[in-house]
Amino acid sequence: MSKQRIGIALCAVSLLSIFWVAAAQGQVQGGEWSEPYRLSSEAGKASEGYLVADQYGYVHVFWTETLFEDQRSIIQYARFDGAAWSTPNEIYVTGARIENVPPVVDQHGTLHIAWVEGLNGPAYYTHAPATNALSAQNWAQPLRIDIPAGIVRLRVDSRGVFHILYINRVEEPGVYYVRSEDQGTTWSEPAWLDPDILPAHTPADLNFELDETDGLHAVWFYGALDQTSRPDRVRYAHSLDGGDTWSLPFLIDHYVEEGEHNLTAASPRMIVQGQTVHVIWAAGELPYRHHRFSRDAGQTWSAPGRLFGELHGQAFDGFAVDGAGQVHFLGQIRYPQGIYHAYWDQTQWTPPSLIYLIAQEDSEEGIGDRIHAHHTHPVVRAGNQLLLTFADPPADPNRRLFAMHRTLDDISPLETVPTPVPTATPVPVPSPTPGRPTPMPTLTATAPLFDTAAAQPLGHVPGSDLALRVALVPILLLLGGTVVIRWLYKLKH
Repeated sequence: MSKQRIGIALCAVSLLSIFWVAAAQGQVQGGEWSEPYRLSSEAGKASEGYLVADQYGYVHVFWTETLFEDQRSIIQYARFDGAAWSTPNEIYVTGARIENVPPVVDQHGTLHIAWVEGLNGPAYYTHAPATNALSAQNWAQPLRIDIPAGIVRLRVDSRGVFHILYINRVEEPGVYYVRSEDQGTTWSEPAWLDPDILPAHTPADLNFELDETDGLHAVWFYGALDQTSRPDRVRYAHSLDGGDTWSLPFLIDHYVEEGEHNLTAASPRMIVQGQTVHVIWAAGELPYRHHRFSRDAGQTWSAPGRLFGELHGQAFDGFAVDGAGQVHFLGQIRYPQGIYHAYWDQTQWTPPSLIYLIAQEDSEEGIGDRIHAHHTHPVVRAGNQLLLTFADPPADPNRRLFAMHRTLDDISPLETVPTPVPTATPVPVPSPTPGRPTPMPTLTATAPLFDTAAAQPLGHVPGSDLALRVALVPILLLLGGTVVIRWLYKLKH
């Protein structure tokens, strides 16, 4: 065999190895983020993830699965310690449909969750120690809350008061607020935040956050209930006195009838860092990202501004704050289509960087084996580890939930609280008596102070040993090519 043929064969083997490596690394961009890790099981259709970080260095993730076998709904739970995931465990099973499972960890290390069963309630609440929540036996018996909620958001302030915002989609639809000062046993009468809601509209994408002084902040937008109406407003409201009084809703953005400023896919997202409130939503002829912020707990606001150039789309974004106070945005936009990451540098947003490629524009290849990521929900662990969950599209009958993480190398980790030694003291169980609303001080709306302007196989998604396999492939191909060439050479002679 001539030296020329040997050279051609070696070049072919080398090119083959290069193309194989490129295909294997085609999803995650750069080397900062881990490969997607599947959290959900193969037994049912998964929801998006609901996650929270605690003071002990854990990230807690909840999601629901609608089981293929009998259509029951289960709440699944898993914990991340910075390096590995616990085996997911079901902590609740019901025959009703479960809507959202927002978690919160209080200053005493208790993990709280609330959820809605059915389209219009009731809601339920339970809790467990954040350091010992893996077993369903460690969760308190769920407490029923009789409110007509379609979506519920729970927060716990520094005084231990429970605050709930919910969307009512039945009689007198709108955004409502209740609170409990006895750990969920009794609740206040509901306060209606938006009694001026337009006919044939319903609130959607409700956000609820607390600031550093226990101020309450809410953002939502309105979806249309029939074809004669259209989504028309993104609104914000706050209570700076612990829920006693609420501001009238402030208009973040609105539909322009004679223009091309649509809010059909607004889906606003809000985060509070200190006294600064950020809101991002989608608006325009295409769903371009827009942003407003307030540095004084929502009393005055910046003018709206458009972000990220021509990137657009709506797959439900997420926010997180790191240990240095930087606000991180993660969302699925296009083109190229993928998950993008940007952060607020105290004055403006950085250019978004692509961290996970889904598809190129006008590509014949399409999405292929990549995950069509929706509901990108991030959280920061220990101040400098960014963790992200995302799922297949909501309409996918086999929807799966995934997680990725990376370390923010330019930020020092926060010191975590030592994990308490487990004791035999049982978790307090709330009274099984339904928590019906009981009289409390009347809540009123006040004029605003601002202008009213077990880990499952991942299929084709590469596993955590990708780097080792990628490194071995060209070596094995070269060795195999050498053996073949020597064998052919011996046959020749």
